[in-house]
Amino acid sequence: MMKLFKQEIQDSSDCRERKRLVWAIAALLFMGAFRIHELLARTENVFDPNFTLLTRDLQVKTVKINNETIKIIQVKLKSPKTDRIGVDTIVDVYESSGPLCPVKALLKWQAVASHRTNNSPAFRDEQGKPLTGARFNKYLKTYLGKYLDQKVGKITSHSFRAGMASLLGTLGFTDEEIQAVGRWSSRAFMNYIKLPRTHRLTMARKIGKLSL
Repeated sequence: MMKLFKQEIQDSSDCRERKRLVWAIAALLFMGAFRIHELLARTENVFDPNFTLLTRDLQVKTVKINNETIKIIQVKLKSPKTDRIGVDTIVDVYESSGPLCPVKALLKWQAVASHRTNNSPAFRDEQGKPLTGARFNKYLKTYLGKYLDQKVGKITSHSFRAGMASLLGTLGFTDEEIQAVGRWSSRAFMNYIKLPRTHRLTMARKIGKLSL
């Protein structure tokens, strides 16, 4: 489904900046198993900087893991979910090979993004409006609606998070590892933090090599 979604975005008549914006969010949403409002603003007109992901909260950094230099995205979570630990939490999302690489997708969008300031919502469209969860879901329906039977079910931003859990299961990861990656509870999140970066990188690369 991810591969199909990317192709539909590329084939659309939308401007280049919007195409890259939507795909960057999709890749990050999926590979990081995020909840949609951990990444996107809730409304276009107003936002609370205490809870909304800002440009300064989304950084691409270069790190060394086992003598290998790679890029990661560090996301500072500020969503007021009751199952989180602490006020601010940093989640690493790893560079991976293949068409789903979130680092590559984010950098490609940032290269053409025309409205980026440190104190504004991290993801804004070509008109400077914050992209909201509701609008992202509309894009999903626009790009993928023709492939879905609405009587059977629908696809939303939560499908990325649920899909990651299912995918990790098919790849043979344990329940504890799956819970940790998705941060489904405070304890699971702490387990994720304790997973060595080498292990998290391996997980990301296994996913990145698949044709989804």
